[in-house]
Amino acid sequence: MTIVAPEPVAETVVAPRRSMTRVWAVARQLLMSVLTLLLISFIAFVAMNRSAEQIARNALGIGVTDEQLQSFITGRGLDRPLFVRYFDWLGHYLQGDWGMTLTSNVPIKPVVLPAFAHTAELALASLAWSLPVAVALGVFMARKGGMFDRAAFVVMTVLAALPEFVIGLGLMILLAVQLRWLPVASSAVSGEVSVAWVQAFILPASALGLIVVPYVSRIARASVSEALNSPFTRNAVLRGLPRRVVVWGHATRSAAVPLVHAVALVIIYLLGGAIIVENVFAFPGLGRLLIQGITQGDTNSALAITVLLGAVFIALSFVADIFVTYLNPRLKAVR
Repeated sequence: MTIVAPEPVAETVVAPRRSMTRVWAVARQLLMSVLTLLLISFIAFVAMNRSAEQIARNALGIGVTDEQLQSFITGRGLDRPLFVRYFDWLGHYLQGDWGMTLTSNVPIKPVVLPAFAHTAELALASLAWSLPVAVALGVFMARKGGMFDRAAFVVMTVLAALPEFVIGLGLMILLAVQLRWLPVASSAVSGEVSVAWVQAFILPASALGLIVVPYVSRIARASVSEALNSPFTRNAVLRGLPRRVVVWGHATRSAAVPLVHAVALVIIYLLGGAIIVENVFAFPGLGRLLIQGITQGDTNSALAITVLLGAVFIALSFVADIFVTYLNPRLKAVR
């Protein structure tokens, strides 16, 4: 009687099944992202289009007659049902037609996109210095321990508790008013690349970066500390590997998954939290444009900016989830 070894069919079947499972998981995440964005757009549309008369008054100003109000409402289609107006607006928005501003009656898209580019540049400038500093500080806090760890943790906690405008005003008073090293306003960002253009980024990028450093450094500290106490890194130490190699080569790699989520949340926060900082330094970005639209009653511009920010937030979260899924082997097996 001969015993025939089983053919490796199971592996060839399981691998495609796992691959299809991951594909379906990504498809579900994409579908949920699209539905979430539609919900955000509908809520924002309803919140900013509750009163057709108020929209008309914001656009036409004080002293308008009833005939002018009615003519504006009829001409803009504000007397139609809410759902009809929403789907009409959504169709035009998806096609790239974001409508006209209510205050100056100019196309919204050419105004919003340059401001969004400035905000993205500010976020990248903030990340360029704050992210390496935060990760290095968190690793050193976990590695050194003792008084250094406790003192740095207290400083990071106090810094994290400060509001954005307090940090921004503090930097402005110190570096712009007292020392006069930098300009108070960042309006030069709208011009050509020059020394003034670079200087205009320093204060707002420093303020945003000082908000990022405490958050990321504490996550890096907790993740690296957990990785250093894991059996994997302890075995690496017992095998005689130098502590520097264990910390930077093993512990930081194991701590990459929570850091990826932290970086995604930080980017989302920078795009949203820049609203306050941009208004402190008169930075011509998306946050300042959003506040101007709200204060001036320009609901069309505020709606377009809100949906754009929502789309960016959801896209960043989606990319972070996918990246974490493929970075963590255990999540790969599950999904």
